[in-house]
Amino acid sequence: MKLKLMTYNIAATRDFGKGTGKPFEYSVGKYAETIKEQAPDICGLNEVDYMLVRSGRIKTTQVLGDLIGYENAFAPAVTWLYGGKPGNYGNGFLSKHHIKNVRICPIPDPLTRDEDVYYETRVILNALVDFNGVDVDVFVSHFGLAKAERANAVKIMAELIKDSEHPVIVMGDFNAQPNDPVLDPIRELLSDTFDVYPDQNAITFPTNPEFGPDQKIDYIFVSKEFKTESVEIINKQLSDHRAYVANVELNV
Repeated sequence: MKLKLMTYNIAATRDFGKGTGKPFEYSVGKYAETIKEQAPDICGLNEVDYMLVRSGRIKTTQVLGDLIGYENAFAPAVTWLYGGKPGNYGNGFLSKHHIKNVRICPIPDPLTRDEDVYYETRVILNALVDFNGVDVDVFVSHFGLAKAERANAVKIMAELIKDSEHPVIVMGDFNAQPNDPVLDPIRELLSDTFDVYPDQNAITFPTNPEFGPDQKIDYIFVSKEFKTESVEIINKQLSDHRAYVANVELNV
């Protein structure tokens, strides 16, 4: 079975097309168009707003799903106040196929915060998806900036992968370069779809040099039931991240 997988950090639907000048414009419609152009079977989403004032008090994944015609799910990681009104922020998921079940798997915060970086509570969204009669566990997450946060995230992710009774897909913004040993526990269990990409120096962040140094930090990992045929990095300056796409074959 041929499948197209996509992971995309949507930056709360901010439009970075004109650079980093503020105030940012928010455009869920442009993100819907970008995802629809790729027509993935599934799409993992990071930096997703839910009823936050800054992005229009919308349920982002639900709006995207309605615009594209996909089923959707959302996993809140934190609750924030904007304009005196609470909303959530976390990971999302869109699927052309039926989502049979959704779990929200917490990632524990580090006990010690000893790095000079921004800390944020993170979660893993686990969707059980029915791909034409084959159940697949999909895990979507956005790992932290601190080393201790990423270590905790990888520990929980590895446990979830081991506990799964189905083929597995892991996707998201992991804030780690390909040679970072923090990802080794995941690599020991799954294959990195990026291994087939002809340019191993390719980047997924940022879309514009003014945003920061070039990095490859967005990933799609798959279990042994999948064969990666090709991958593509979508060079479009909408989010500050490029969408990452993997074309795979599922053999069960």
